[in-house]
Amino acid sequence: MHSDRKPFLLFIYLFVTRYFEFLISGVLKYRLLIGKEDKDRVLERKGIYKVKRPEGQLIWFNAASVGEVLSILQLIRLLSEKNKNLNFLITSTTVTSARIIEKVLPKNCLHQFSPLDTFRVTRSFFTHWKPDLAIFVESEFWPRLMLETKALRIPLGLINARIEDRSFKKWKKFSQTAKRIVRLFDFAFAQDKKTCGRLLSLGMNQDVLMGTFSLKSQAKPLSFDETELQRLKNIFLDRTIWVAASTHLGEEEVLAKAQKKLYSDDKKNLLILAPRHPERGNLIAKELVSMGLQIAIRSQNQEVHSGTEIYLADTMGELGLWYNLSNIVFLGGSIVDIGGHNPYEPCRFGTAIMHGPFVYNFQEIYDLLLSSGVAIMVENSESLVDQVKFLKQAKKASKLGRKGIKLVNSLTDKSKLIVNVINSFV
Repeated sequence: MHSDRKPFLLFIYLFVTRYFEFLISGVLKYRLLIGKEDKDRVLERKGIYKVKRPEGQLIWFNAASVGEVLSILQLIRLLSEKNKNLNFLITSTTVTSARIIEKVLPKNCLHQFSPLDTFRVTRSFFTHWKPDLAIFVESEFWPRLMLETKALRIPLGLINARIEDRSFKKWKKFSQTAKRIVRLFDFAFAQDKKTCGRLLSLGMNQDVLMGTFSLKSQAKPLSFDETELQRLKNIFLDRTIWVAASTHLGEEEVLAKAQKKLYSDDKKNLLILAPRHPERGNLIAKELVSMGLQIAIRSQNQEVHSGTEIYLADTMGELGLWYNLSNIVFLGGSIVDIGGHNPYEPCRFGTAIMHGPFVYNFQEIYDLLLSSGVAIMVENSESLVDQVKFLKQAKKASKLGRKGIKLVNSLTDKSKLIVNVINSFV
């Protein structure tokens, strides 16, 4: 049992989220104005629900973004196979995650927006949903929600945990609060050994930490429109395609320089550029045109012709298409200091992966991919040109891609362990 005496920082947080809820409601209104909230579903954020709680046992997953939400789905399928009477509630904060998950949500699963971490909203959430088990995904720690979960004697789990360098430094400064938070969990799985060490360092009990397990390694290949894939294959029939996925500001210029060189050497070369944030599409398009490149913009339904050098794929939820069209991909967020993005997704399509040096968000799997010869590190436009040319030779990309598929498939056995642990709490 925990002492009722709370660390000072935690006490302040709970005080503010109870007696100054109007301030947080003001932030919600602002987010609504700038398009960060869904106006038709904003009441869910306030703990007001139109959907009834399903009968029977309910497991609640609290995630944040698209990647986290999608990573849960395979786990839900495995749990459902074991127990067909289980129901699932997924909560997330982003509008994008809600739009994407609606298309792939299993029948026994509901999606709602995450409740605000305030006194009244939290109480309303638990009164309505009454979950039998709560599971937080990655690093979304909401203290009031977590404390209320434990107060109601609902088992609390943490899966796919990841604590980045900056977050860890902050938590260490408030060690008593961190200890109180991490000791709320009844079981936990970390993405990697580094996070395991950090959780233990923050005060998590050794017997609670079950080891490493990445949900993203278990996810099924990204979905795509078969008809659209065939249409694009016909259009790109005579082109040699490489893909740049989930790119960030500062990377598009590097990629554009590389593609300019590749196209000048061989007019069949075509780069499909899919930025991490498609809303940046117009800015990226202006930058590419200013560099003298011929582009086609997907969101504007512009068709690719023989003179097109870059196809700007400024749309959401279509990475499955692009990974299907090419076995060479550069994964963004890695030449600029973002920390890299999920390499499991392209691996499942048999693509050879290029990436920059900043991949610390997925360090262990990138190290494994590099050591296995599945991935190649690049640092600038010159090395990109060299490696694209290398991968185009003698089906090298296909060979690397097949290695990647085997590697990812070898990591999927751990799913049985996490399913068994979750089932032991329901």
